[in-house]
This record gives sequence, structure tokens and C-alpha cells, in this order.
Amino acid sequence: MKTDKFEKFIRDNRSSFNDGQPPKDLWQRIDRPKAKIIKLTWKQVAWRAAAVVIIFSASWFLHDLINKDASPVIQAETEEERSPLYIEFIEAEAFYTARIDQRKEEFLSLAKEDPELVREIDMELSELEQVYEELKNDLNDNADNEQVIEALIQNYRLKLEILEEMLCLLEKSKSKEKNKNHEKPGLKI
Repeated sequence: MKTDKFEKFIRDNRSSFNDGQPPKDLWQRIDRPKAKIIKLTWKQVAWRAAAVVIIFSASWFLHDLINKDASPVIQAETEEERSPLYIEFIEAEAFYTARIDQRKEEFLSLAKEDPELVREIDMELSELEQVYEELKNDLNDNADNEQVIEALIQNYRLKLEILEEMLCLLEKSKSKEKNKNHEKPGLKI
């Protein structure tokens, strides 16, 4: 087996490598973790706070600069929101939306055996919804607000009226069917 020069040097001088002893506290110093101590001065804290304020202000300014076209619309909406007519519309919208949703659920539960009727009512309601969206766009254009708001509320009333009429007709037909099913043949009074 051939040995290289480095290995031969190590074997020849082995006794000179093993003559020293490590200090007794070497392993204690190796095992002990050093705690990081972070010292902050008031100047460092002040600089960091100033940087946060500058970044926040710059981003706010940049956001306003980019969205400057949207700000007049937001101001107009807040002015409309303050008007009693607009507040009345918001309340009516919430009321009619809840009533329409409730009546629609009742209608769907009663008309689940008649998909043709459900499809027809959905078509009627979707047409009214398209009219509603056009009216809502008119309201956004500030085109004669009082008349547009009245038309929007009338649209809700019409949707509710359609659903209530259909519910009434379905309930009548269901009650007639139940009466026919409960009559016993041969026992007529």
C-alpha cells in the first residue's frame, strides 16, 4: 500500500501533535449560547418612526394621485347619502330585498314540481332586474334623482307583487289538490 507524503508526515510527528491539553473550561464556553443584545437608542427609534410615517404618507399621496378621478364620485355619493330621499331609498331597498327573497324562497318551495312555472317567473324577474340596473345607472348619473328613486322602488313593488300573486295562485291550487285527494269516493254530503 502506498502512502502519500502528508500521511507519512502525520505518522512521523504524531507525538508532537498530542503533547498539549485543552483548557478545562473549553467545553463550557462552547456549550454556552451567546445572547444577542440589541441596543436601541432614541435616535434609532425616532428614525424608524419617521420612515414609517414617510412611507405611509407617500403611499397615501400616490393612492390619491392615481384615483383622483374617483374622488368626485365619492363626494357626490356622500352628499346623496345625506339627503332624506336617498336614505329613504336605502331603507326601502333593504325592506323590499328581504321581502322579495322571502317570497321567492316560498315560491320555489311550492313550485318545485313545476319547472316551467319557475322558469317563467325567473325570466320575469330577470327582465325587471335589467330595468332596475338601468335605473340604478340613471341614479348614478344624477338624472332627476327623485323620479329615478321612485321608479326603483316601484320596480321592487312590482317584483314583490308578481311573487305574491304567484304564491297565492299556487297555494289555492295546492289546497284544491289536497281537498280532491281527501274526498272519499261515495260519501257526498
